[in-house]
Amino acid sequence: MKRLTIGFLLTAFVLAAAYDAKGDAPDADRAATWDETATAESLGLEPLKLQDGFFPLFPWGGLEGTDKMLGSISECEFNMPGFLPIDSLPIAKKYSMKAIVRFPAPLYTEGEDVEAYGEKVRQAVASTKDDPDVIGYNLIDEPGADKFPLLAVTVAAIKKHAPGKLAYINLFPGYATTIGSDAVSQLGTWTYTEYLERYVQEVRPQFISYDNYMVEYSEDMTNAKRAASYWTDMLEVRRIAMKYKLPWWNIISCLSIQGESSPPTAARLAFQAYTSLAAGCDALSWFIYIPVAGFTYAPLDADGDPTLSWLYVKTINRQIRSIGSFLTRFESTDVWFSDPAPVPDLPRNPGTFLTDLSLAWSKMAEPNEIADTPRVMVGEFRSKEDSRRAVMIVNLNFGRSLKVDFRPLDGYRVTGAYNPVADKIGERPTSGWWLLPGHGKLFLLEK
Repeated sequence: MKRLTIGFLLTAFVLAAAYDAKGDAPDADRAATWDETATAESLGLEPLKLQDGFFPLFPWGGLEGTDKMLGSISECEFNMPGFLPIDSLPIAKKYSMKAIVRFPAPLYTEGEDVEAYGEKVRQAVASTKDDPDVIGYNLIDEPGADKFPLLAVTVAAIKKHAPGKLAYINLFPGYATTIGSDAVSQLGTWTYTEYLERYVQEVRPQFISYDNYMVEYSEDMTNAKRAASYWTDMLEVRRIAMKYKLPWWNIISCLSIQGESSPPTAARLAFQAYTSLAAGCDALSWFIYIPVAGFTYAPLDADGDPTLSWLYVKTINRQIRSIGSFLTRFESTDVWFSDPAPVPDLPRNPGTFLTDLSLAWSKMAEPNEIADTPRVMVGEFRSKEDSRRAVMIVNLNFGRSLKVDFRPLDGYRVTGAYNPVADKIGERPTSGWWLLPGHGKLFLLEK
């Protein structure tokens, strides 16, 4: 994994070490550092548009672009590799995969002539700007706010000289250190909201991408404080993305991070993928595909051979590719949680799409064996094409299957649950639906 730099690994360790020690950033009366009246239109944002039905799903990182590696990625049900060198594109095409390639020019630096820099970018992207299999260019991972003005120049140059291509930037999670914390600030802002707002207004990106590995760090959400970060980051990124009419991508974990967490299970992988889909994310990436120092139980081992994690990721990917593709025809409208929610202050049922939600464990279990309260996350969607609606319900328990039932509102009826293996609406039981641990199910509603 040569492209994962020492700097990246140090950042990962700093984030983990700083999280529990960092205090809450003060949010007392403080002048906003962004324009609170800004809109997508006033900023002239140009959101990324992908071909109909394409839901990006890829292993995060600069993997080697060999036939063996790309063949493995394709077999694992990814539809993209990570960040390829341009000369590996023919191999990706062989496996019918699109790609984000490594940016073939340096990032803009302070004091550099903007027009001269633009010419560098024009020449660098000339060979790929019209390639339909190149989605865009990887620029930087987890920049602080101090880099936003410089990144804005690079992003603008890519928009000009490779219109329609993505300038890929991934942001910090909300548990990165802030101004006012005990450690050096990684965000360069007082709050995560300030970081996200300034990113959109200063860089003017085509999307928002972030990472959050708190499902792993919290041992399947058993550490309440860390678990809260997973939800607050997801909902805040979603809110800002919807505010500015931008797609948003999520990077989730498929290994054991820094040797502190247990190996990933199928339920843990499914939980991250399905909760992201339920929140309306537009792409998913798994961190990371092969092991590096401190990161173990990856999908591939040190010899490049598949592991049990690889088999689990492949199984979840098959589901997510299918459901994600189907949901590209819908738009996310609401996200809410059953009561009691997994952590305080999460949104409850807004009463728009469904009511009479009932949750139950198996009747085969003895009552004194059922200690956990059944909990679900619900994502609501509206079709972009017609009057159809969709609801995704996710079982938030990691060790027990859950039976759900509900009643649609506004004269709608459930026409079936989506079958991600057959790629169609299929299951139509008469007395509720079973959700596997960490898994979700997508229901189609029609009048």
